[in-house]
Amino acid sequence: MKVSYNWLQEYIEETLPAPETVAEKIIFHAFEVESLDKLGTGQEEDWIFDIKILPDRAGDCLSHCGIARELAGLLNLTFKQKEFSPLPDATLTLPLEIKSDLCRRYIAVQIDGIAVGKSPAWLVERLESVGQKSINNIVDAANFVMLDMGQPIHVFNRAEIDGGIIVRDAHENETIKLIGGEEKTLSPNDLVIADYIGALAIAGVKGGAEAEVTTETTSIVIEVANFDATAVRKTSRRLTTVTDASKRFENNFSPEWAHRAAAQVTAMILEHAGGTVVGVRDEYKEKISPRTITCSTSDIVRVLGPTITTTTIEEVFRSYRYQFTRTEDTFALDVPFWRADIVGAHDIAEEIGRYVGYDTIPPAPLPFEKSIEKNDTDEKITAVKWWCASQEFREVCTYTFRNSGEVSVIAGAKGKEKLRAHLSDGLKESFELNRLNAPLLGLTEVKLFEVGTVFFKDKESIYVAICDKGTIQELDLDEFIKEKHIDVSATPSFIPRLPSSPFVMWSLYPFITRDLAVWVSTPEKRSLLENMVREFSEKHCASPATLFDEFTKGDRTSVAYRFIFQASDRTLTDEEVAKTFQALLDTISAETAFEIR
Repeated sequence: MKVSYNWLQEYIEETLPAPETVAEKIIFHAFEVESLDKLGTGQEEDWIFDIKILPDRAGDCLSHCGIARELAGLLNLTFKQKEFSPLPDATLTLPLEIKSDLCRRYIAVQIDGIAVGKSPAWLVERLESVGQKSINNIVDAANFVMLDMGQPIHVFNRAEIDGGIIVRDAHENETIKLIGGEEKTLSPNDLVIADYIGALAIAGVKGGAEAEVTTETTSIVIEVANFDATAVRKTSRRLTTVTDASKRFENNFSPEWAHRAAAQVTAMILEHAGGTVVGVRDEYKEKISPRTITCSTSDIVRVLGPTITTTTIEEVFRSYRYQFTRTEDTFALDVPFWRADIVGAHDIAEEIGRYVGYDTIPPAPLPFEKSIEKNDTDEKITAVKWWCASQEFREVCTYTFRNSGEVSVIAGAKGKEKLRAHLSDGLKESFELNRLNAPLLGLTEVKLFEVGTVFFKDKESIYVAICDKGTIQELDLDEFIKEKHIDVSATPSFIPRLPSSPFVMWSLYPFITRDLAVWVSTPEKRSLLENMVREFSEKHCASPATLFDEFTKGDRTSVAYRFIFQASDRTLTDEEVAKTFQALLDTISAETAFEIR
């Protein structure tokens, strides 16, 4: 949401800090500020924040009023609530019927004798500063109040309303042409604002073209309503029509704002378009009951740690001007109607955490009480893994979903519609991948094992599969233990160990191997060769060179090393490797005691 710095200032009694300071405060204590841009110069200067409002706060902060209130709390400033003249006591003669519980409140205000025209310059500039295009003085007033207070408003051309207004479920396959020309087909799950002929608007989403305000309009009906959040979200998503109004309603915008917004938009229209209010009606059957939440200092400390004190909690409540009572270290908070997201002590803890700054709360480990219950199956699996590790097998975990098996899954990925009936296929694939990369891993042979669940039509079983030099053996867990003579009771428990060094991502590019065999005459010369090989591999290779062959003939010994070349940012060429490797060959050839085979 784009927010004007000057607009915010209208809600704050003291002078706001510099825009950069305000942005920093918002970032560290409330929301992400995606950009901060300067508009105009001199006395016309303004700064525009692009703030990413989180869903849990969209119900109260998708407006300048909401952001200003949040800033007032964070900066301990005085928030000024705008006041408007109450709506006149005039009975609406236009029939109004509410036929759905999904409409939580509906205010209709009829004004006759208006003149539709251009908006005053200040209103145009204010709307355009936050990316809103000026339409006319009627529509602009409605959009201004939505951006100012958060309450979406729609205005109907009274002359195009046939009979009266009905808030009802849409008929099956009922159609409506929206403002802008797009046509939508509705279902009974959609709520509409209709007259006696057909739908005039999709409730909480967008108005229809049938009763759109035009330059010839002289009488209007202002709709200031509130609709069920879930219903609005489902309708807007199904119709792929997400609007500024639907974003606010679907995040549980409070119906308590409706009367204030109706007074504000009515005052603006009377001032800039003239006219007379001839009727007002407010349908609000199930009013929101006041809520009080009780929490103690210990409740907050349990979440945020011992640095939070009773004094801290009281400071936060006073800064936000919350109404509360305190009895020793227990608080009873009267939740403001605009904070529907506060439902328990955990939400109050979040408020405290945001205010003080999570970066100021020292980290501490969660309380942990070691408790282990012995499980026969787990002990068997542990014993099998110990045995496999002792035989130099390395564990792999392969994919449970396969293209064949006895059990199918609903809506499985293509080629992965079945649950595996054995481990062998996955182990074969893993072996082949590791075999190809064995030189890079410094392995002369690949030995793998897996312990996992396999699925049959009538049961699930735990199997063990081992792969030694490409040969796979797979057995049921108990059968494997019996065949390998594994003593489950003698297996020690695993002891977790922290890594000795931080993980470094391996290269995703192919590697190239080069082998080198050299005749060496004495142990001293062999030590010299090993130093040469080590220094070269440390400088040019992806891993240390490995000795893979050695034999003695007469008074000389042949040693063979394997070198792995790999770049982290590209695929190496044979020419690059050959040039680098030749430098090693030249160095070794310069020593008369060495003979390259």
